[in-house]
Amino acid sequence: MATQTKPIRNNAAFLPQPEPGLTPAELIRRAVELRPLLLEDQANSEARGTYSPEMHERFRRAGFYRMLQPKMFGGYEFDLTVFARVIMEIARGCPGTGWGLCLASGHALNVAALFSREGQDILFGADGEFAASARGVPTGTATETKEGWIIDGLWDYCSGAPYSNHAIVGVRIVGEDRSLPPVFGTATVPRAQWEMIDNWRGFIGMRASGSNSIRISNALVPKSLVVRQNLFAINIDGGTEGYHLHHNAMYSGRMFGFFQTEITSILVGLGFAALDEFERIMKAKLAAPSGPPIVGGGVQDFLRPYGLALGMLEAARNAVIAGAQSYLDYCASGVDEASSYTEVDDMRIQAGLQHAARLAGDVVDLLYTSVGTSAAARDGSRLQRYFRDISMARTNPGLAYERTATQLASRTIDLHNAVRAG
Repeated sequence: MATQTKPIRNNAAFLPQPEPGLTPAELIRRAVELRPLLLEDQANSEARGTYSPEMHERFRRAGFYRMLQPKMFGGYEFDLTVFARVIMEIARGCPGTGWGLCLASGHALNVAALFSREGQDILFGADGEFAASARGVPTGTATETKEGWIIDGLWDYCSGAPYSNHAIVGVRIVGEDRSLPPVFGTATVPRAQWEMIDNWRGFIGMRASGSNSIRISNALVPKSLVVRQNLFAINIDGGTEGYHLHHNAMYSGRMFGFFQTEITSILVGLGFAALDEFERIMKAKLAAPSGPPIVGGGVQDFLRPYGLALGMLEAARNAVIAGAQSYLDYCASGVDEASSYTEVDDMRIQAGLQHAARLAGDVVDLLYTSVGTSAAARDGSRLQRYFRDISMARTNPGLAYERTATQLASRTIDLHNAVRAG
């Protein structure tokens, strides 16, 4: 028997913001100030598989879940560059926590972009409290009935699930003409209608990210909570539902550039976390009465990797912010003329951000191998944790930069040839 969503209508024109005067600078400052608490709780967060309920409440009060949420529904509607800066700072305190927060808070943008006013009224509800994990791979189904859609399936790697009150999932539409290619859609399902599976254990890294699987068993949701849009191939021609509702081009974007901004922001924050720990170890070793405990060791053995890492991270951080701004610029261009914002453009943003993430990974490798075995490789050391986290992150499809490079080259050359032929 299908479980059913109870519609929650937002009859007011706007939901109130918790802090109407909140600024981007204050939001970023709050993220920086949480760093000592995040550092202190890293091991506990790994053990529980996510950040603590107390930290979740701090994030909620700080406004982090509302960063990209539309003002109409009680959000702050800050732009993507602000979101990226906050996520980098949180990940600098705890990379796994940064991953979980990012992928629970960021998908308010997807809901704002794809769903109708009726759907958003239900999803953002009466109070605007919204957080959603997202898994766009269509490993489940959506079957249309007179009453709504029945969603059924199992989705893995739903990062941020522990504190999400919704799940955004890719679905295959059942009942379409089987002689045609399958039709994919996107559904958003309220928390009461899905089960989080306790299976985020035994992985090498990102253990605090809450990347649990989600099972949805014949959940009946209103028709407005399913859209016939593939989350990985958004139709922006003419502007999305969200653009026409909110009049903000940020809600009319393709998705790969956005998703890559999420992942790369986390990993650049991770790189800075590794640099912070390297500096702490470096100062302790150089201050020891016997000096650095390595043959021929001296200050240069620490300064060189530190300086290289600092420069690489500065480049990576600038690339994240520039990539996020490029995404916003293309969104604005695309609502005026869809042909000015193509899938190839989106892929170019993704590719650039992948290389920023690659720089952050190179930083972790450099610092891990430069500081010494006892400080880097011992169980419980932060550098070992960061090395494990970056190793786990490299298995994410979003960091398959060589595959992206091949696709980008092929698509770009085909496009150039088509222009010449025309």
